[in-house]
Amino acid sequence: MNIKSVVIFLFLSLVSFCGISQTKPIVLTNVSQIISKQSSGEYQISYADSANGYSVIIPKWWDIKETPSPNFFGGTFDEIDKSKSALLVKAFEKEKFKTLQNFENWVISSYKSGDTPKWSTNQKVLFKKNLSEFNTIGKAFKVQLKTEDTFYNCCYIIVETSKSYLWIDLTSTRETYDANFKKLEKILLQFTAF
Repeated sequence: MNIKSVVIFLFLSLVSFCGISQTKPIVLTNVSQIISKQSSGEYQISYADSANGYSVIIPKWWDIKETPSPNFFGGTFDEIDKSKSALLVKAFEKEKFKTLQNFENWVISSYKSGDTPKWSTNQKVLFKKNLSEFNTIGKAFKVQLKTEDTFYNCCYIIVETSKSYLWIDLTSTRETYDANFKKLEKILLQFTAF
């Protein structure tokens, strides 16, 4: 598994969401400012998305990237075994799903092994398991996906804020998932939904 594979997987996943995420214009902290701060060596940067109702502290090892939608925020973690994992917070309008359960079903709950999620054309769900680690934030799942001959382990956390539904998505190789899951736990200690 190489960095290019994880980045390509992440980009293809993002492109398919752009039509489903928020359609209302929003004002966010400029991501390029965060990238610039990181480039200058600043870390523990506060990020707040008031349009979607959450905030998070960005540690030094979460390298924020530009995304194809202003409603997706995230980046990659430091390389492990020639692979970079990605963590994204994806925001969606509540009106598009009506209920949190509908949103959760669309993201992961309604799929069984072998299903292609509605949000993808080239991925198959191989495995999913409920997780209890993030109960104070939302409902979490460990998910294994397959794209062609590549396997990914993911942690999906479904969150309701006062303004949006969020899909927090950690995507890693099978080999790097455990180490990156620990990083996710550290980040989410400083995550707030409002």
